[in-house]
Amino acid sequence: MITLPPPFTATRYPGYFWNTETKLLFSLKVGGELREMKRYYPSRWTRWDTPYYLVYHQGRQRGMGLRYLSELKLQDSEIPVTYRENRRVA
Repeated sequence: MITLPPPFTATRYPGYFWNTETKLLFSLKVGGELREMKRYYPSRWTRWDTPYYLVYHQGRQRGMGLRYLSELKLQDSEIPVTYRENRRVA
């Protein structure tokens, strides 16, 4: 298991974590690197009325609004890690 530092909490989509101190969304990449996500703002061409983040889950683009993210409480986020060996058949 991997445990993230205290200001990070998990969101409804795996691989995305909300920093409760800085109020920013991060994604966890394959190399274990946390990357800050881009925040989008509402316009007359979007259906959003608050700022939001675009994320991908199961191959589809989803949106997470700032209203939902600001309601998240700080909790321990543990990520299960699986190990798969690369087996070559000679």
